Amino acid sequence: MGSSTRKVPLSLLWLLVCALLQTPTSAIRKANICCVYGGHLHSREEVSLEQADVVTASHHEFLESFVGSKEKAQDAIFYSYSRHINGFAAHLEEEENHRSLAVLPNEMHELHTTRSWEFLGLENEGTVPENSIWRKARLGEDTIIGNLDTGVWPESASFNDEGLGPIPSRWKGACESSPSDPIRCNRKLIGARFFYKGYVAAGRTLNASQITSRDTDGHGTHTLATSAGRFVPGASLFGFGNGTAKGGAPSARAAAYKVCWGSTNRSRCSEADILAAIDQAIEDGVDVLSVSLGASASDYIKDGLAIGSFHAVKNGITVVASGGNSGPRNGTVGNVAPWFLTVGASTMDREFISYAILGSGVQLKGQSLSVSSLPANQSYPLICGANAQAANSTPDDGKDDRPRFLPFWICSLGSLDPEKVKGKIVACRLGDVSNVEKGQTVLLAGGVGVIITNPATRANYIPADPHVLPAVALSYEDSLTLYNYINSFMNPVASIIAPTTVVGSKPAPFMAYFSSRGPNPVNPEILKPDITAPGVSVLAAFTEAVGPSPHTRFLFSTATPFSYGSGHVRPNLAMDPGLVYDLTVEDYLHFLCALGYNSSQVATFHGAPFACPLTPPRLLDLNYPSISVPRLSAPTIVTRKVKNVASPAKYTAQVTPAILIFSKYGQEEAFSVTVEAETGAKAGTSVFGRLTWSDGVHNVRSPIVIGIV
Repeated sequence: MGSSTRKVPLSLLWLLVCALLQTPTSAIRKANICCVYGGHLHSREEVSLEQADVVTASHHEFLESFVGSKEKAQDAIFYSYSRHINGFAAHLEEEENHRSLAVLPNEMHELHTTRSWEFLGLENEGTVPENSIWRKARLGEDTIIGNLDTGVWPESASFNDEGLGPIPSRWKGACESSPSDPIRCNRKLIGARFFYKGYVAAGRTLNASQITSRDTDGHGTHTLATSAGRFVPGASLFGFGNGTAKGGAPSARAAAYKVCWGSTNRSRCSEADILAAIDQAIEDGVDVLSVSLGASASDYIKDGLAIGSFHAVKNGITVVASGGNSGPRNGTVGNVAPWFLTVGASTMDREFISYAILGSGVQLKGQSLSVSSLPANQSYPLICGANAQAANSTPDDGKDDRPRFLPFWICSLGSLDPEKVKGKIVACRLGDVSNVEKGQTVLLAGGVGVIITNPATRANYIPADPHVLPAVALSYEDSLTLYNYINSFMNPVASIIAPTTVVGSKPAPFMAYFSSRGPNPVNPEILKPDITAPGVSVLAAFTEAVGPSPHTRFLFSTATPFSYGSGHVRPNLAMDPGLVYDLTVEDYLHFLCALGYNSSQVATFHGAPFACPLTPPRLLDLNYPSISVPRLSAPTIVTRKVKNVASPAKYTAQVTPAILIFSKYGQEEAFSVTVEAETGAKAGTSVFGRLTWSDGVHNVRSPIVIGIV
């Protein structure tokens, strides 16, 4: 794609898939912080300081005509995008800007592995099979992965550079740090930058010691290690999931772009900072951008991340983005522009199994990562959080106006009466506060264990959390069994069995409950997410400032392409796809024309004048590798073009007729199959195929076996 002469191998693209997260306005109002966008500037070639200075001066000159002086313009602008994205971020006070191609609000975005690669077939019991894509891609050797997130913990073993060769000569990045917190890069972690001016301009505060590339949240270190981490033997989470951790491209080079700031689990990412980071990443020379963050989907012309990513794609960079964590509601998927490779989250075949054993003898299977355990064969009194209410606990904690569970139901801090809880196991319902906090509440009240229960809306949600006391989480059905037992006996008792790691659980994969769903809320003609990949119980590097936590969330068994797109990633098959759907930058520009954007708006993405055709292609006909017809009222024809990338077939099978039409039950129809071998087919061999008849619900398969003579 684009004008770049460097291409990312298709095989590596599929590896990277698994690495894996304000109201628009057309006027600039007083006190708003906006990104004023003027389009594309340069190709991927290196931009000189003189060229960048000329562009920055033009931004000052442009704004001077509105604010009245050059000094005011210089004070207002806090970012000048002067490399590949032409624009600036500033405090603006004028009512409207007619000359800029696009004005974007400084929207805030949210942040959306020892077993996963074996589950995907890339390795087998610690070895790399001959048919693994890792062999052909050489473990992603010298591919440069940029990660837009919360930074990096550079001392992690996932980023050691032992055995790596020199840094690729095309790399132009840097390792930025503060005097109080030096960040040392190496031949593995080859870049670390930070972008914070948009976050501060939005009224947030950072002290000098916080302005660094170092990750104090953990999310960025985790996602970067998942995509590009080295082989780290003996990795585990408190002894669970023990094995060799590694990323999807262990020999790739890694670069961290810190754009998200704030307290743990509450980091926010300014769109002004994101655009600055993308502009810099293009200049630095990344091959892939990993983006595990986003906001609610919006019109592409108002979506700075979509515009910035378009420029990355135009420069030959693959942009892999998470679909979001707002499931299971429909229409919640984010990062939906067709130039994103949007990834949903699913499970793999590993669980951290624990049991709650009731006094009645019933065993309830759940999950946990608790490192402490109760004595074997000993039961403890069992109480529901609703029956252990502290005298000062009230139904409303006063934080906001959202409907909330009662604090004593969910065991929020201070809600339980120590006299009622001491020496007991407490059942706490899922909701509002973290599961680890529930366990902490029980422990502080004198309890010996906690059982996390599910409401009906969470169904098969079975979280595995690193609790501070013996704990187990249960599904909704097992939660009902637990409460029925508590309500049926005068003195209910229970015990909790310590968790163990179990590999090979079936069925797998499941869709993760939290994974955002389609249909695409911007234009449903484009199916999103594109694919799904492991995003549950993924163990990878984490910052020492916070401590590790697995990405273990909800399980969801009823799924459609709105959940998983084209399906679960199978990376080894990417080496020989057979057919591919080619898409170019021009295809994307015509797609924008089909959305109704005028030539000026399309130029926002293209960075140069672009004339939309008088009759643009239909949205349905974008050469996308999925087909979505959202408003079918009459027979509709959808066109696609595929390119053959496989060797010509030596054997053919033709079915006549190609369609069988049945009008009533019991009707029979005949068909014939003509098989043929081309000249030169090897005698004495057998080849295999399959004939499938499908009506969209039923799939009737017949194996085909051909012996060559």
